[in-house]
Amino acid sequence: MNCCLILRDVPENTELGIDMKFWRTGKNFRGIKEIPLGFHYIYFSAVNADCKSGQRTGFGIWVTQPGFVVKQWIPEEEDFIDVQLNASDVERYMENFEEISLYLGPYPSECHRDWVSLTSLITPCTIDRLLPLCGRVQSCTQFLSEASCSQQRLNAVRPTHKLEGNTASGDLEDLLPKLDVVPGTEVSYCFGVYLLDLSIYVRFTLIPKIPLLPPNCPPADVTAYSMDRSYTLNAVLLSLSAHGNPEWSPNRNAFTDTSSEWAVAISPSETELLAELQGSSAFNLLIIHYGIVFHEFSYLSDHVMDGWNQWRRILQLVANCEQAVCTRPHFYMGLITVLYHQLFSASQSRRAQSDTVDTVDTSTAELVDLFFSEITSSDPNSHLTEPAFLPSVMRTLLRNVLSARASSDASDESSGSIRTRTVPLEALQKRAEGFCHSLEQRFHWGLKPDALKKESEPTELLVDDIDWDGDEAPTIVKL
Repeated sequence: MNCCLILRDVPENTELGIDMKFWRTGKNFRGIKEIPLGFHYIYFSAVNADCKSGQRTGFGIWVTQPGFVVKQWIPEEEDFIDVQLNASDVERYMENFEEISLYLGPYPSECHRDWVSLTSLITPCTIDRLLPLCGRVQSCTQFLSEASCSQQRLNAVRPTHKLEGNTASGDLEDLLPKLDVVPGTEVSYCFGVYLLDLSIYVRFTLIPKIPLLPPNCPPADVTAYSMDRSYTLNAVLLSLSAHGNPEWSPNRNAFTDTSSEWAVAISPSETELLAELQGSSAFNLLIIHYGIVFHEFSYLSDHVMDGWNQWRRILQLVANCEQAVCTRPHFYMGLITVLYHQLFSASQSRRAQSDTVDTVDTSTAELVDLFFSEITSSDPNSHLTEPAFLPSVMRTLLRNVLSARASSDASDESSGSIRTRTVPLEALQKRAEGFCHSLEQRFHWGLKPDALKKESEPTELLVDDIDWDGDEAPTIVKL
């Protein structure tokens, strides 16, 4: 027997899901059975009398052994609380399991393989580090207003403001209610050792928006560190070294290919960063969803964007590193594997069930227009201010990987042999070429390995071809 999640007194029509599938509960719903061991994500939305859903709330569980996990629905809070079971309670559930099983929905086993591949690097340590203090991931920020009574509000000084004139913005803000974030639900960021004492508040690792520079960095090197963010990546990984578990290794069963040596070769801090890349999408269910690569844009805009934004930050950082590709080839091989599963695992299971090859999911096609390609909007006033995120960042990432060359700086200093890094680098570039072909076949982004290699090659510019008198003439700056 696998794990059974018993959910008491869940209202009818409540939206409830586990991992990559969700349903509306019936009046006889009592929980989910046959839950495999490992990490799982439970999420739910209460509904009103008109069956309109409220905010979405989710929590993670780590199943280590078969048994029963019982939670009680609290209508006033629209949330579950844990129910502690003693030995007699467990025995009673075991004796009546056949009857209880009639009211338990089966775990969607058809999604389990995809779910494992999408969360293979997440550990209990990762869950504790990423989840807020309250243990819940909620679709909108929870606010708490100041305690007051009618008389206090009536006696409050409410200055009159004219609709016209130069009214100070600060005065208008004073008219707004005073709201504070509910303690324990904050989305916090941690970087380095400065917040180690507050690690229980940390949800995401702080990814610097501006590239970090070494101490006493000369002005001539500022541009180099801004273009190649390997130094920033090393600093982020150093901050994660305190959270990594050196005794834990990734779930090798999640990787079906024969070249999964990276899974045991990467450091604990590298594993934690890749796990956060998985967790930032899994906890918010913005990227992972059964049947499509992403959810509909309307779903994205109505739910928490913190996970999506953190996913973007991590991807932008690792994509803009050049030296790190040579010094951390196993990390980048794991990165490509994680991205492949996030972009393809869910969509392939749906497309395999399609009768026609040319059939494309409507929701997937809509999101491709919004995030993956040039946006064509029916609104004449809308303008695309920047390139679509994924094609742009994937081009940068794959170009840096395919153009990487092993050097003496990237070799193992203890042996002094360049060969120690050449072998995994060659395997990484082979993996990147296959990833390019998969992206081109699925999304048609124009990411071809040969073209990406040529983009990184230096181009000779003749002196006679430069317009020395024009606006774009080069300028010599004295440092």
